[in-house]
Amino acid sequence: MLPLQTKVVLITGASSGIGAAAALALDAAGAKVAIAARRKVKLDDLALRMHGPLVLVKDLCDDHSAREMVQSVVGHFGRIDVLINNAASIIVAKSDVVRPADLLSAFSTNLIAPVAATQEAISHMLKQGGGHIINIGSPGFMMGIPFYAPYVCSKAAFSAWTRTIQAEWAGTKILVSEYFPGYIKTDSKPDSRLGMIEQDFLMADKQNMITRLFTKPKSPEDVARQLVKLILKPETLVYSDISVKIGAFISNIPGFRLNIARQMAENARGKKNLTIFDTP
Repeated sequence: MLPLQTKVVLITGASSGIGAAAALALDAAGAKVAIAARRKVKLDDLALRMHGPLVLVKDLCDDHSAREMVQSVVGHFGRIDVLINNAASIIVAKSDVVRPADLLSAFSTNLIAPVAATQEAISHMLKQGGGHIINIGSPGFMMGIPFYAPYVCSKAAFSAWTRTIQAEWAGTKILVSEYFPGYIKTDSKPDSRLGMIEQDFLMADKQNMITRLFTKPKSPEDVARQLVKLILKPETLVYSDISVKIGAFISNIPGFRLNIARQMAENARGKKNLTIFDTP
């Protein structure tokens, strides 16, 4: 018997990166998997590599879509055991001119939709005797990643939500895990207000040892394997590796945190010929 053969798992943001790798790993472990994302072609291609997943083409920009997604899973499989809130909006913009619409968009996808999905999921999980919520966070909000204000602000709020429900639901049959993957190298490009950028535009070839440690990219496949383990053995907080854990600790030391983040900002300004402030 495969380890997750009895589990129904819904993963959002499944068209690429962590989401796609996790879908394949969950499928290989025997789970019944529902994959949700905006890009139908990507989902269909992924589904061909799996054993009959439920494909849900959803733009998780509002609570109604998020609730419908969960209802579709329960309607198809009859239950939902694990919800992995992985989908994220990543918008790159300068903080002095970031648009309110971009902040609202990031919070809609990165906080409001997963809150709604979680609320809908637990209504079914409680009836069936329990369930597991896994929220994919980002330690970047602790560091203050330059030019990623919409993302890091909304992810900070998402971590606050995760830790709040962990406290409220402690001792119940609803398990809540927070997973910090760190920097993941994928083929997905952020939604940039700075023109065309690569995912690693904050990085430089020559960086100090601490910065290199904190920004060392992780493999989506490694993360996927850890998520399977997390379902088998739930924990409150999991870091993808020791470098992410060290980075989170360093983020609480202002001098180290600011030095690392300032270097990232300087790297980006040098590559994109940016000024610190936009002047009239």
